[in-house]
Amino acid sequence: MQIANIKIRLLCLCMIVGAGFLLGPFPGRHAALPASPRIETMAMAELKRYMASGQGINLLFFTAAWCGHCKTMLPTLNRLYRRFHETGLELMGISIDAGGPSAMQHVLDEKQVDFPVFWVGETAVDEFRLFGIPMIFLIKNGRLVEKIPGTCSYAVLEAKILDLIK
Repeated sequence: MQIANIKIRLLCLCMIVGAGFLLGPFPGRHAALPASPRIETMAMAELKRYMASGQGINLLFFTAAWCGHCKTMLPTLNRLYRRFHETGLELMGISIDAGGPSAMQHVLDEKQVDFPVFWVGETAVDEFRLFGIPMIFLIKNGRLVEKIPGTCSYAVLEAKILDLIK
């Protein structure tokens, strides 16, 4: 009788383990990644209003799908967003891609971006005197405090944000 119980338990264990192999991921097959926010179009006038009327601290990240340095910055910005969003930091990506909003979406999905990204288009380059991208604008209470061109480390951005929070 005991041997029969052991055989039944082993059979059940084998079925459970086997089901796990059948239901689990296969080599080369990846689980679906969580969707990033959908990129939306924002009119230039709306962006200017947002920048001027903002309360607290805003970080605008000017980016493009073709920009390798921009892609490199996305995990850093995600980390900053997760750390400071609850304390009032508003972080927003601004795509200047000529190809429209869809050009940036695959990058957002690939990098699993958590913060909102809006497409404004190439007109932002002249309008905001962008002399390179990526470009970060730090804004406090509707006033542009600093423009940061190029890539920037998490530690540097964290220190700047902490200084603005004071």
